[in-house]
Amino acid sequence: MNWKLLIFIVFIAIFSLTLFLIQPFTNIDFEKLSLAQIGPTLAYILTIILFRDLFIPIKIKISKMIVVKIILSIIIPIIIYSLVYYIGSLLKIEIKLNNNIPYIIINYGIWIIIGAIGEEIGWRSFLQPSLDKKYPIIISSVVIGIIWGLWHINHFVNGPIFVFSFLLFTISYSIIVMFLLKKTDYSIFISSMFHASLNISFKIFLENNNDIIKLFFLNGIIWSVFAIIIILCNKKYYTIKAK
Repeated sequence: MNWKLLIFIVFIAIFSLTLFLIQPFTNIDFEKLSLAQIGPTLAYILTIILFRDLFIPIKIKISKMIVVKIILSIIIPIIIYSLVYYIGSLLKIEIKLNNNIPYIIINYGIWIIIGAIGEEIGWRSFLQPSLDKKYPIIISSVVIGIIWGLWHINHFVNGPIFVFSFLLFTISYSIIVMFLLKKTDYSIFISSMFHASLNISFKIFLENNNDIIKLFFLNGIIWSVFAIIIILCNKKYYTIKAK
């Protein structure tokens, strides 16, 4: 990773922390939108202003394939999280399904989508294609998964097992979303809807739990199983560099 991209990551940290500290003085409900999620977009804007050679436009094209993948990006997190919920229930992990789905979608949906776009412009629309030019896709995905996971530093008060489980999840997420982004030129619609669906699905299936360590460990394992299966079925794709 070159020094300019490292500066981009520093910008993300600075903007995200600043927005996090400012949020209590605003009227924006943290449960609906964390202003820190806009940090990656602000970092992208500042980076391409300072380093014009790094400019990568945000891809907003629509095609039949992209529409199909947008639908898949909504469905896949629902399937994985429902599986986590089901297996967690079988293992007697204390977890309660939130059945008020219309309320979640109406009150949180648009905010969750805004937050997802704010993150994905930085992660998957800029950093991912930048790294894919230098490294195989699997390496870029793992690196971004680790950075993205560490960016959620506020969660780490839950201890080392939680940190390991969370990083396992973020790395697996990064690998899976890249499968959806295949041949779409890093569509912001796909990555953002995948991210938004994940956050909404979490609220429905996993948010109401009393054993966060066990649940997130299980979550990390299940996401990693899906990621490994996808890698094994697409070895060539994950081992090439972007052209």
